[in-house]
Amino acid sequence: MTKTMTPPSDRQEFEGFPAFYETEIAPYLRREEEARQTALMQAGLVGVAGAVAAAAAVRFGPFGDGNVQLGFFMGFFTLAAVMWRVNRTRAAITHGLLERVCRKLDFAYRRDIGRPDYFAAFDRLKLMPGFNRESWEDEVRGARDGADFVFCEAHLKYKSSGKNSSTRTVFHGQLLVIDYHKEFLGETVVRRDAGLFNRFGKPGSNFSQVGIASPKFEKIFEAWSTDQVEARDLLDPIVLERFEELDRLFDGAKLRAAFSGGRLYMALESGDKLNMGSMFKPLEGPERVETILHEFDLIFDLMDVLIKRVSGRMDGAFSVAAVRGQ
Repeated sequence: MTKTMTPPSDRQEFEGFPAFYETEIAPYLRREEEARQTALMQAGLVGVAGAVAAAAAVRFGPFGDGNVQLGFFMGFFTLAAVMWRVNRTRAAITHGLLERVCRKLDFAYRRDIGRPDYFAAFDRLKLMPGFNRESWEDEVRGARDGADFVFCEAHLKYKSSGKNSSTRTVFHGQLLVIDYHKEFLGETVVRRDAGLFNRFGKPGSNFSQVGIASPKFEKIFEAWSTDQVEARDLLDPIVLERFEELDRLFDGAKLRAAFSGGRLYMALESGDKLNMGSMFKPLEGPERVETILHEFDLIFDLMDVLIKRVSGRMDGAFSVAAVRGQ
């Protein structure tokens, strides 16, 4: 029995998605299933051939004690070739899937992008760590409730120099930019509290720390601004509650944000989110699309709690709370 696709919530954006899945997405996934199987078969053949060649090099190689090293390198490059073949097909299928989902949502989608121009604000306001390796993908642009937005995935790394150089990830997650419908007189930055190291993280020479009358907020975040009066207006009790709740919902994601030039900039270390899932399972079935729609539901929740004016406390009434539990 074929399972019917179920949207993650009753948002207006998701109306008609079950029918769209049946007419547009399911046929696409059925066509790409052959490509998935072919990629795995070819990767398996390469893996077996590489393993045999590596074992033969160790056993019969002409380099004596160096045969083990030769076998190791042959195995390593075989593994790299296998992963390249699988990931290339996975990326192509994901691209087609996200294109269709975004078209239904009336959003523009690009998979492979260079460093976006809006990253300059994140960098200038010291929302991001230092890096010297970068990759960018899955950019989505659109508008919701009259607010233009764009988000993408960034994977930033730092490679140290010297004999014992190493490469480590310093940021892997989502960058989100939303028009805030309000011009700011100054700039205000909100980041995870760094304790004694706060004074080393000053966004700029004209910034000063903002005193917030919320002990709970100050245990979690630090705020800096070039305009203390405006900062206290932006970080009113309702907005403070929003950031506190977002911190709870995205535990460990190191949320950081800035109000600048009429825009809200936000970064979350949430990892790779918009993807089709495992290559080792058949493509057919609505689960992959449901997972992607859950991620869009999360973005919509972010926009709701950060942009819309609300009255009263939130008390955890985010639909995203249910999403994270699945």
